[in-house]
Amino acid sequence: MGGQGQSTEMERQLQDIAALLLLHGTLTECPGLVHGKMGIAIFFFHYARYTGNELFEEYAYDLIEEIHDQLHANTAADYEQGIAGIGVGMDYLLKNSFLQADEDIFDDFDQRMFRAVMYDPWQDFSLYDGLTGYGRYWMMRLPNQDAKACLLQISAHIEANLPDISSSVHTDDVYCFMRDLQETAGFPAHVGSCLTDRSFRRLGNTDVGNIVRMYQQNLYYNQTLQVDFEQIPLLDMDKPLVSTGLLTGYAGRGLLRLTALNQMNISWINWIV
Repeated sequence: MGGQGQSTEMERQLQDIAALLLLHGTLTECPGLVHGKMGIAIFFFHYARYTGNELFEEYAYDLIEEIHDQLHANTAADYEQGIAGIGVGMDYLLKNSFLQADEDIFDDFDQRMFRAVMYDPWQDFSLYDGLTGYGRYWMMRLPNQDAKACLLQISAHIEANLPDISSSVHTDDVYCFMRDLQETAGFPAHVGSCLTDRSFRRLGNTDVGNIVRMYQQNLYYNQTLQVDFEQIPLLDMDKPLVSTGLLTGYAGRGLLRLTALNQMNISWINWIV
């Protein structure tokens, strides 16, 4: 199937995805970016812009309000389900003009994330659960002075633990973070030559994860892999609902289809998953 036929099929699948997420989105307990309400809200903001249907935008706003109602001073700081990812998602929506916000919108987030880096025990160096996820939040907050202090702290932890990291499952997360810290944020961070896992194992074997893996391998390791949207599997709506989120669920599948229809830039992959 090619050309107009492929576009029509993508649009039909998007309608199915939207209907399913309308039914289950607010029932999703997790407020987070990768598996929760934030990822679903991002899909609906884009889908509303694509269709011109304000009802989808209103639903996305409802999800954002629910997220705010769920957050408190001790909400988990992690990127996968907690404050770091939610903050990055909020920044994405602001930069893409889906939301307008007061200047102090990140104040509470900053306080929680500063405590997470400087005072709280941290789990590991992974993106989803550990320090590089915290770092992704603070890279987004530059040139904030707390951001600089926290990024220096995270970088120092990584530099001190490179031998151990090189034999762990988090080498790709650390490599990508340190490279971005150096190239994008201008920090004097040094990427260890031993950090060459390239497998992005946290992405698993999912529709979204497999395409994200190809994109990131090409972006970070200069491989010749290219994202081919003809590889997007057809939806099987008869299968039981497993997830509504970005990585393993229907929100991410919807964003892939909007990207294939040239309704959004593929760069969302860098920040969202």
